[in-house]
Amino acid sequence: MALLKQETPDTPVLHFPSVWRGTLLSLGFSLGLSILAGLAYYFTGLSENTMPWVAAGIFFTSVVVGSGYAAKRARSRGLFNGLGVGIATFIIIWLLVGLFLPGDVLLVGALGKFALTLVAGALGGMLGVGLAS
Repeated sequence: MALLKQETPDTPVLHFPSVWRGTLLSLGFSLGLSILAGLAYYFTGLSENTMPWVAAGIFFTSVVVGSGYAAKRARSRGLFNGLGVGIATFIIIWLLVGLFLPGDVLLVGALGKFALTLVAGALGGMLGVGLAS
């Protein structure tokens, strides 16, 4: 069994290069899954009533993948690195939505998505550190 990297007292809480790469992976994964979902909705008879659930699933899955990658790459403090990816992904998507889709943003919806990214980031971070060993 491989040992994890030994932590020293001066080890930073977040490994920023890993969080950045995990965030980019999360955004790319989200874009790819969104394109596939859009094609599926366009070419099939899927009901558009399921679109909010599919969007939330895509968002959750992409943050789990990105935070898992970041935590595996950092090899330590998976929870913090995963949460870092989740928060960064939420902020970037929130800014892009505000830029391209101007209008009122409901606080309840934004808080729900923020909670979703926190849970996904924490889960992915713990899974990533588990896979690193």
